[in-house]
Amino acid sequence: MLKLTPEAKVGMFVLLGVIILVYMSLRIGGIQFGKGEGYEIFVKLPSAAGLDKDASVRIAGVEVGRVKDILLEDNKAKVIIRVHPDVKVGTDFVAVLKTKGLLGERYLELIPGSPNASMIEHGGEITRVTTYTDMDRLVGQLSEIATDIKAVSSSVSSVLGGGEGEAVLRRIVTNIEEVTTNLNTVISSNDEKFGRMLTNFEEFSKLLKDKSPEIADGMKNIADNLNQVITENRENLKGGISNLKSASVKLEETMETLNKLAKNVEPKIDDAITSIGGAAKKVDDTASSIGNVAKKIDKGEGTIGKLINDPSTHDNLNKTLTGINTYITKADQFKTFLGFRSEYLFGAGDAKSYLSLRIQPKADKYYLIEVVDDPQGRRKTKTTETTTGGITTTTKEVITEDQIKFSAQIAKRFHDATLRGGIIESTGGFGVDYYLFNDRLKLTLEAFDFDKKRNPRVKTAATYNINKYFFVTGGYDDVISKVGGESLFIGAGFHFEDEDIKYLLTSAPIPTR
Repeated sequence: MLKLTPEAKVGMFVLLGVIILVYMSLRIGGIQFGKGEGYEIFVKLPSAAGLDKDASVRIAGVEVGRVKDILLEDNKAKVIIRVHPDVKVGTDFVAVLKTKGLLGERYLELIPGSPNASMIEHGGEITRVTTYTDMDRLVGQLSEIATDIKAVSSSVSSVLGGGEGEAVLRRIVTNIEEVTTNLNTVISSNDEKFGRMLTNFEEFSKLLKDKSPEIADGMKNIADNLNQVITENRENLKGGISNLKSASVKLEETMETLNKLAKNVEPKIDDAITSIGGAAKKVDDTASSIGNVAKKIDKGEGTIGKLINDPSTHDNLNKTLTGINTYITKADQFKTFLGFRSEYLFGAGDAKSYLSLRIQPKADKYYLIEVVDDPQGRRKTKTTETTTGGITTTTKEVITEDQIKFSAQIAKRFHDATLRGGIIESTGGFGVDYYLFNDRLKLTLEAFDFDKKRNPRVKTAATYNINKYFFVTGGYDDVISKVGGESLFIGAGFHFEDEDIKYLLTSAPIPTR
């Protein structure tokens, strides 16, 4: 009957608790086991750089599905999406490839369209795609903008700069001054004319008084005749005099109105002339400022001038953006995996556990660090002497003890095969992994602990990935052992990427009182 040590029982209990915690966290986070629920649609993108399988699909920032697979079709990336069954995607939805922050993971954003649009059925395609400008294209556009700015500054400099532009501005100011002078002259001329008219009336009245007596006799006869005419037409004259009085009153009122109008108009004309002079000065100052700025830009002074005229500034900007793009690409490729697996050894009747950390800077290269709890780590020979009937019998028994071991390996992948080597279970060794069925099945051969007394420890195994997180394994350990350490084994385990671990830590429920 199989007996478990207290340490093995505690280990199995802890493993069971970890599996339950991981399962509950994944269920709360909405991660599906096995074949996920929902329906599948696809979208074709010009480039799916940085987008991985099982990446998030969001609508208005809310996750509604995951990327199931990414294929190459007609020189485009065909992205197959599994959408939750309760989410309906319309035919006018727009697919956009976005990034969480500057160095975050890539995900697919679906922008809704009209609520009355028909829905995409299972296996349908999202035909509308929007792509954002990448770094290289952004550098090209900045270069074109700098060229346009330089052309505009050259045009402004050619129009307003130099003697010809200054002459045009001076002629404009001179014309404004001439207009104001003519207005002032017209007003002054009218004042003199009114003065001369009054003077002529006064001279004419004096001339009548200084005439000769003959003119006086004639005037007397005229007066007698006028008196006779007046006597005969007294009533008519009275009416005419009344009319003259009325006319003179109206004439006086008209003159007063004209005087008031002239007084009101004169300040306004002065203000207009002053405003025109101020505006002309502002135009002159503005033109001078624009000319100075254009000359400085053309000479390469200031930030804009250096950006336009100094090739080194453009080259440095291009190098900086290229470096940022390279850094983002490398950061996107860098991944870290944390895993755990347990293998039950039928020969030892105990479990062997592995806690692993895989650091993967590139897709075809990684570093593997493991802590191994081996129930057959130490082997001791126990000698027992038994005396029966005067005969002593010596019995030797091999006893195995639990031991903690360490592994540190470097691995390089070539197509479907991976070669790795370094320290395996605290001894030197190497291993070969061969992948089948799109990396779902892995065949492994390891050789380490090259001890002549017990032969090298050779281990063969086959590992099948149930999904992205969980896997099962089985094989034969210590195949060519001389000390009876060979054993069949089966086991299971899980591994999480750094983004998955961060998601678990942030989405795990927090107990509250």
